[in-house]
Amino acid sequence: MRSPRLLVRFAIALVVATACVSLPACGSGSNDTTSSAPVAKFTPDVAVPGNLTVALLPSKSNGASVTVRIAVTGVSSFFGSAFRVNYDPNALLFSGWDTSSLFLLAGVNSTDVLFIEEATGGSLIITATRLNPGVVAPVDVTTTATLATLNFIARKPLAVGATEGRLDFGDPKQVCDGTVTPPGCGAIDVTWSGGGVSAQ
Repeated sequence: MRSPRLLVRFAIALVVATACVSLPACGSGSNDTTSSAPVAKFTPDVAVPGNLTVALLPSKSNGASVTVRIAVTGVSSFFGSAFRVNYDPNALLFSGWDTSSLFLLAGVNSTDVLFIEEATGGSLIITATRLNPGVVAPVDVTTTATLATLNFIARKPLAVGATEGRLDFGDPKQVCDGTVTPPGCGAIDVTWSGGGVSAQ
């Protein structure tokens, strides 16, 4: 004959086992209620930029991380540029940039090119330029070429078109043709085009 204490333990175990079968949080329950991290995507304002444009274009995404190209289209005598990229630091985390295989490095030594990036409170301050117009010629960008790539991580879900997901070029911004010795600038008039990060 089983003791009352053993029967009580058995009854409790049976109740717990029955609850676990019906609740997805226990063991091998249904995955229907589990949530996954948001998947980030960059949507440019202009998918196919026209000539004389500096635009933010999509590169690749991996989970909440998204890489954005700073792309130059149809700009003759591109010697260098300086600009800001503004973003909401509460929505997006800037996690780095890459300049390793970009058009300003073509045909010159790495010491002939200067890349500077400074992140400060929702603004990236970027300089990308060849150094000596008397020694190194400007670049004729005939199609679309990448100036640099930026990586951001979505800190939270972001709706498509949400203001807090915006990436925009901010003032001061300029493209220079190399006719004036730095820090001066023989300015080239270009159109600047941003876009938005969504994370769903």
